[in-house]
Amino acid sequence: MSTALDPNSVHACRESCGACCIAPSISSAIPGMPNGKPAGVRCVQLGEDLRCAIFGDPRRPACCTGLQPSESMCGDSRAYALAWLTQLEVDTQPERA
Repeated sequence: MSTALDPNSVHACRESCGACCIAPSISSAIPGMPNGKPAGVRCVQLGEDLRCAIFGDPRRPACCTGLQPSESMCGDSRAYALAWLTQLEVDTQPERA
């Protein structure tokens, strides 16, 4: 179910999603993953409830803290969010020589 959002409001995370903790790569250290994580790999801090176990913790990587859910990123389903974030990962990879 999708709802229209006020562009000034904060988009709440969808329950049972966790797409942002799976699809993107993270190059900085995460507690339990000192070398970060590759794209498509589930973060060790993603709980069984698909919520971040270190949300609000100062050890949480800045890239995670800076990623804010939005209607364009999250869409109306977990599958949409996974696909969108996976494509963003592909689109932002450095060009290879």
